[in-house]
Amino acid sequence: MNKVNPGDVLAQSLLGVDGTILLREGVTLTERYIKKLMELEIEYIYIKDDRLDDIKSLDPEFLKIKIAATKSLSKVFSRLQYNDKSSIKDVMATIADIVEYLIDNKEINSTYLLELKTFDNYTYVHSLNTSVLALFFGVQLSYSKSMLIDLGAGALLHDIGKTKVPIEILNKRGKLTKNEYDIMKTHPERGYEIVKNVDYIGERGKLIVLEHHERVDGRGYPFGIKGDEISKFGKIACISDVYDAIVSDRVYRNGLAANEAYEFILGGAGSFFDFELVNIFKQNFSIYPLGACVRLSNGLEGFVVGHNKGFPDRPVVRIIYDEGNNSITPVEINLIQKLDVCIEKIII
Repeated sequence: MNKVNPGDVLAQSLLGVDGTILLREGVTLTERYIKKLMELEIEYIYIKDDRLDDIKSLDPEFLKIKIAATKSLSKVFSRLQYNDKSSIKDVMATIADIVEYLIDNKEINSTYLLELKTFDNYTYVHSLNTSVLALFFGVQLSYSKSMLIDLGAGALLHDIGKTKVPIEILNKRGKLTKNEYDIMKTHPERGYEIVKNVDYIGERGKLIVLEHHERVDGRGYPFGIKGDEISKFGKIACISDVYDAIVSDRVYRNGLAANEAYEFILGGAGSFFDFELVNIFKQNFSIYPLGACVRLSNGLEGFVVGHNKGFPDRPVVRIIYDEGNNSITPVEINLIQKLDVCIEKIII
């Protein structure tokens, strides 16, 4: 947000906590808009730039699906405070739409699908991103449509048990006490209690709610099961949940840099995560969004304009600023061919 100036044009619509559009693509930003976005602690936004006009903005069709998913999830979490499960059915309709979209757009880049976050909408956006990431795994594994719907629904509702955890524990800024952590660890079982008798959610999806914190080495919770005792859907949700969680800023900690989160996932293969799924992650996911502004280890700044399959931490970067932050004639660096240079950070 530090590089945003009045007069800049928004290149991707921003969603609010309940799925409503805060600002629509094409809006010219004013000082008042920028101030409000900073007050909301928006992590980053996309700005139109003629030097990046080859990067397409979010498909309006998928934006509509995201809006519907966020609204339906917001309604579910709100009504569950009164033990009303009726709105869960709406979630299934939006999951079916997401699945259809991904089946029709199999070659789409994973980071293109993920939603920007604010602290206020972390729960809903995290749930949506976890679902989209899980479905991306499912598409790579050539899952059937019915399997994808179960996978997407379970991943979208994976944290539903947190509606039964006291808010002061969920949002505590410091380290949880042992007692508080024990309460937090009840959310998979509490979530399963909510969904287990909902007949329009498949059993595979329900297992995600119960198993998304289990680890392949048996050191997870709530049951400490390991290896093939954990369902494949549970393993997919685990890696999707962890990746999106650790790159996100929370009230009690800052998120990891994308390359650090990538190394964390790779380092957890065989202990935290399933080997096969980590390999799929490595080969198919892209950790830097197209259009993201990044600083390289050589001091130059530019924008991610392409990805290298199998090397998500080494994209193609279009340099448009020199070391003094002065605009230059754009030049592209393919980091797979420039191994002495790496991305230091995403600039927000």
